[in-house]
Amino acid sequence: MPMKTLDEIAIEHGTDKSTSHPLVCEGRGHGYTLWYEHFFEPMREMPLKFMEIGVGGGESIRTWLEYFPNAHIVGVDIVHDTNEYNTPGNKSIPRYTFVTGDQNSETFWACFKADYGSDWDVLIDDGGHSSQMVITTFKCMWPGIKPGGLYCIEDLCCSYASIPYFCPEGWANHMDLIKEMLDDINRGQRSLRRIHYTRELAIIQKSYV
Repeated sequence: MPMKTLDEIAIEHGTDKSTSHPLVCEGRGHGYTLWYEHFFEPMREMPLKFMEIGVGGGESIRTWLEYFPNAHIVGVDIVHDTNEYNTPGNKSIPRYTFVTGDQNSETFWACFKADYGSDWDVLIDDGGHSSQMVITTFKCMWPGIKPGGLYCIEDLCCSYASIPYFCPEGWANHMDLIKEMLDDINRGQRSLRRIHYTRELAIIQKSYV
């Protein structure tokens, strides 16, 4: 029997990253899984160190646990104790650890790195989507991505919102962060290998050297 695709798994678990979700884009979903599969399929059986910021009801966490059978998944969210996937200390889910934290806080990320280390194969930022959160998290966690690793930022449409929550005063727009990285690649910034950009999603790969 052929292995299920990432999108098939994501639809089964109800994450809006898939191509079909009742609450997104007239039921079409964001469709991130089609792009993720291109990057993730070669790593599918590897013992990855994988993190997602933004746990919600655990829909994406269940997707990653099934798709990556040998990975250890870490979920980070400021919301906790509303379901088994955001309950600190819950050891009933093999290969999964939940950490409560505010992605706005450099102090939190410093403590997180002290506890959980670096050398992340994949980091997905599906957290609060504000400029402050996205930029702070990238500043703190990009150095901890391993060579060749992937840093993914979702729902970049929020950078165009007029709501102050998404683009707080005093912070650069987080789409500008992506545009600056394109300039950095052309200037030969050695830590950046490539950026894959599609609607609302940036997949940033770290250089191998």
